[in-house]
Amino acid sequence: MSAEGSYQISTVASSVQHEIQRLQGQVALFWEKEVKHYVEFGLRDGHSVVELGAGPGYVTENILRQFPHTRAVAVEIDPLLADYAREHTLSSFGDRCEILDGSIMATGLPDDTFDFAVTRLVLEHLPDPVSAVREVKRILKPGGTAVFVDNDFEMHIMTYPSIPELRLLYEAYCESRIAEGGSPRLGRQLPSVLRQGGFAEIDFEVICAHSDLLGDEMFLKSEGIGIPTKLVKDGFLPSKTLAQIAYAWRNMIRHEQNSILRQLYLAAGRK
Repeated sequence: MSAEGSYQISTVASSVQHEIQRLQGQVALFWEKEVKHYVEFGLRDGHSVVELGAGPGYVTENILRQFPHTRAVAVEIDPLLADYAREHTLSSFGDRCEILDGSIMATGLPDDTFDFAVTRLVLEHLPDPVSAVREVKRILKPGGTAVFVDNDFEMHIMTYPSIPELRLLYEAYCESRIAEGGSPRLGRQLPSVLRQGGFAEIDFEVICAHSDLLGDEMFLKSEGIGIPTKLVKDGFLPSKTLAQIAYAWRNMIRHEQNSILRQLYLAAGRK
């Protein structure tokens, strides 16, 4: 999560603690499918792994738990999130994990260091994602793999029964992030961004989470009200629209055949 772009935890949501909990839910929502793709693209136990823009550390934590002989470095520019990762998320892994204060734009890490890199929901917040991709490539070993995961907010949550007002929420979110230097529709551009960043053997996947398989509660934990509330406060979303969304969401959840669908966009490349 980069303070250089459109995501800063102290300003993006109405409550820092609630936003950290949302980030944890967001990782949990996709992890089972996501890690299968990491393995498909080459992640192996015993690899040296780096996560760029690690936030509170939940992805790195999952990797260390699932791959017990792996060592990881987590890089995070936001001091609040880096401290949270040290104190609450990654403190139990000892010398298997190092948390560094640093930027994905200039990590300060040596060339040709890591077997595998993960950059999750970071590029979409940066004004220059291609330069970030080049920095990730620089610190990978020859033959190493990087995976980049991002959203595309024209194709975010869909529901049954449908909530048409969600489109207005995502348009407001895009307007807000673009004003702050982000690219909230980056998901569809990932293969091109990796190619411009110098990666080879590029692959692309869309991974989906569905409430019929995971339950409604997983989606509630991964979304929250903090960011929409901040959009209202900052003038990007009318309060009336947020109230309409809340009312429609409540009715959707109560529907006996309700469904919630969300996607993430994942691209991998080899150095």
